[in-house]
Amino acid sequence: MSELRQNILTENWTVMAPERGRKPAKLIKANSKDIRDYPEYDESCPFCPGNEERFPNVIVDEIVDGNGNWLVRTIENKYKIFDDFESCPAEPEPFHKHGVYSHYKGCGNHYLVIENRVHNRIMGEMEPEDIYNIFLSYSKATNDLKQNPNNFISVVFKNQGPSAGGSQPHSHSQIVGSRIVAGWIRSALHAQERYFDTNGACPMCALMDYERSSSERIVAETDQMMILSPYAASRPYEMWVIPKRHFACYNEMSELELRDLSAQVKKVLHAYIEKLGNPDFNYFIHSAPNSLSNVPYYHAYVRIVPRMGTTGGFEMGTRIPVNSVLPEEAAKIFA
Repeated sequence: MSELRQNILTENWTVMAPERGRKPAKLIKANSKDIRDYPEYDESCPFCPGNEERFPNVIVDEIVDGNGNWLVRTIENKYKIFDDFESCPAEPEPFHKHGVYSHYKGCGNHYLVIENRVHNRIMGEMEPEDIYNIFLSYSKATNDLKQNPNNFISVVFKNQGPSAGGSQPHSHSQIVGSRIVAGWIRSALHAQERYFDTNGACPMCALMDYERSSSERIVAETDQMMILSPYAASRPYEMWVIPKRHFACYNEMSELELRDLSAQVKKVLHAYIEKLGNPDFNYFIHSAPNSLSNVPYYHAYVRIVPRMGTTGGFEMGTRIPVNSVLPEEAAKIFA
């Protein structure tokens, strides 16, 4: 079982999960290889169709085609950060104490979303309907995770490539249901609530209104979505895909919004392939904790960050990112 431990100097939490050290790491061993250079099917891959008997997985959900073949499969992660153990409390308990320290059982859930049947197909080269099925799977899973009282928040993210933390070439993403809300998420929530209290408006909605007037950083805009090269981007060519309608939790999106979000994410990832040479990347869905689904100050969006360059000592020591590409120039390149 994993364990949460809190740093009393920062109030941030660390997950102690020694079982994660046993997970396979194919990409780390061959980190110079483009995922597209792998075969379409790999008999040693735990995610490829046809390998289920040798690599049994607990299937949570599937989206299937007209012949019953799965297109996107959601499974239990074998190397979980958190799990719904029998010993987990039926209702969240106060944190436990170890001297001056706080700790808690690693209760929650951890899913993998296997995004495609083809072993070497990266998301940026998938069809729009394929990506819609992936984002629909996220919505279904986050609705499911809300039923576990130990899940205060659902964290949806993707790591593609070794420098982004990817350990398997077969395209997949992850969803973690967590008892704790990370310190930086709490900080962002408080900052956006203060903005709302001072200005009477959602800061993201105000940000989008201003960006339309300046026209410097908008990459694309549709009826439902805006792609933005953010003003204070933390990494070169970071992009945000922002729903124009205000809502705080990802699973509040309509089908129309979900389809357009998927199309705009596809546009960004394809541009990374065409203009940046297919860098490793992460994306993260910014979504409010479950209990804050109706707040007027927090606005859900997708943040996509290509892994270009390295993190230096100043950035590690101060946690202040250094970006070598102006967001205005990035917007020109991608528009």
